[in-house]
Amino acid sequence: MKNAGPEWASIIYLFKNHSKLQNYLTNYYFDLDNGLILVKELLKKSKPWSRSEQFMLKLAIHLFNSEAKVDLNDIDYLDINNKQLVMEAFKIRFKGM
Repeated sequence: MKNAGPEWASIIYLFKNHSKLQNYLTNYYFDLDNGLILVKELLKKSKPWSRSEQFMLKLAIHLFNSEAKVDLNDIDYLDINNKQLVMEAFKIRFKGM
C-alpha cells in the first residue's frame, strides 16, 4: 500500500470494523495501490444514512486527510460499540495517545 501510515491505518480500521462502512471498503472507493479514496463519492452515497453512520464516515475521512469536517459533539449519537471504535481509531491515528 502506497503511503501506509497512521492516516491509512485509522481509516482502514474504521471501515473494516464498522457494520455500514465495511460495505464500502471496495476497489471502487479505495485505490490502495495509488493511495486514493473517492471521498466525494462516499459522502454522496452517505446522504440517506443515519446521523451516526454519517458521523463515522466523516470521522474516518477526517482522520485520513481532513477533507470532511467533523463535529465531535456528534459522538453523543453513537452507541458504546461505535464510541469504542472511535477511541481506537484516535489511538491508531495519533500513535497511542
